[in-house]
Amino acid sequence: MNILIVAPYVTFPDEPGANRFIAIARLLSKKHKVTLVTSRFCHILKSHRDEIKSLDDINVVLLDEPGYRVNVGLGRLKSHRKFCENFQKFMLTNQCKYDLVYSAYPLVKTNYILGKLKEKLNFKFIMDIQDVWPESIFGPIPLLSNNFGKLLLSPITKYANHTYAHADALVAVSKTYMNRADVNHLDNQYKEVVYIGADNLHFNSEINKSDHKKMIATYIGTMAGSYDLETIVRASTLCHDQVEIQFIGTGPHEERLKKLNSELGGYVRFRGVMAYDQAMEKLKYSDIAINPIHSTAQASITNKLSDYFCCGLPILSCQENIEVRKLLARGGGIYYQSGDFKDLAQKLIFLAKDRAELNRMSAINKKIAQDCFLREKSYMKIVDLVDRLVEL
Repeated sequence: MNILIVAPYVTFPDEPGANRFIAIARLLSKKHKVTLVTSRFCHILKSHRDEIKSLDDINVVLLDEPGYRVNVGLGRLKSHRKFCENFQKFMLTNQCKYDLVYSAYPLVKTNYILGKLKEKLNFKFIMDIQDVWPESIFGPIPLLSNNFGKLLLSPITKYANHTYAHADALVAVSKTYMNRADVNHLDNQYKEVVYIGADNLHFNSEINKSDHKKMIATYIGTMAGSYDLETIVRASTLCHDQVEIQFIGTGPHEERLKKLNSELGGYVRFRGVMAYDQAMEKLKYSDIAINPIHSTAQASITNKLSDYFCCGLPILSCQENIEVRKLLARGGGIYYQSGDFKDLAQKLIFLAKDRAELNRMSAINKKIAQDCFLREKSYMKIVDLVDRLVEL
């Protein structure tokens, strides 16, 4: 079959991250002809790609957009608008006939365009729900997190519902997101929940952590509005004798966090942006991972949670999402109160004194990773869904 994958936020193997849609493209290309459409602008690095990317037997198409400096702002909206204009031109002028289009959501507009074109161009349409819009912007912006905000954003909610309704089948990174996107109540055979996962389980090689002078606690990811990183910086002032805390990544709040850290004694180490393999090497040598998502955020099973599990790490989390809490309640996670740096520090100190407990939690999360997060196993559900849909 001729399959088009649309994923504006892709990161390629030589860029930070191990992207879900690269993995899906590679799996599908084993038996189908695959084209991947993405942006020339790299969302994570905030820079434009200078040349066409090579990706095995997959045809890669880079569409232009001006780019943006911050994740929330008018610049991003203008950039996405231009990308969508170029995407629509691509779909209408491209001579290839696609049997199926597999599209990342968000962007909402690219999926809306595909929904409007699927009958004219005669393709089946699978939407892969990575985030829920506009709900995901309620949390980081307090003004929009109440009932008034939801009313204000109701036109966008209706637009999102109309977009979801175009899908012939749905994939989602969590049950939470699937429930939100399934406006048509599709038959179960056309719905698959598949965690973001990872290409490898990074804990396969034996690592001796018993000689760590301090417990190493790591946050990896974007330093932005959905993540309560200030609480971690403040907690470091109370537990630095027992715990070494490190941040891996970058983001719009990095400089503010570095300034606060310096004012409070400089106990958190900022490691910067790393290539994915290098970041996983640093992460797997940690003793515990921190999942500091604001209690008001709409996030569910995120990239960082997948990485934490695939490194076999115990997880300290303040995320309120029920699905996440159930997963961690199997014994591999401990909850701390969102925004309470004293509570976080106390939990860190408690775990730093109990290597046996850390080992017990790690063993539980390694088992969960093997069952639920290894892509070569879990992503076969996506391949099977594609085959089922096109056979209709």
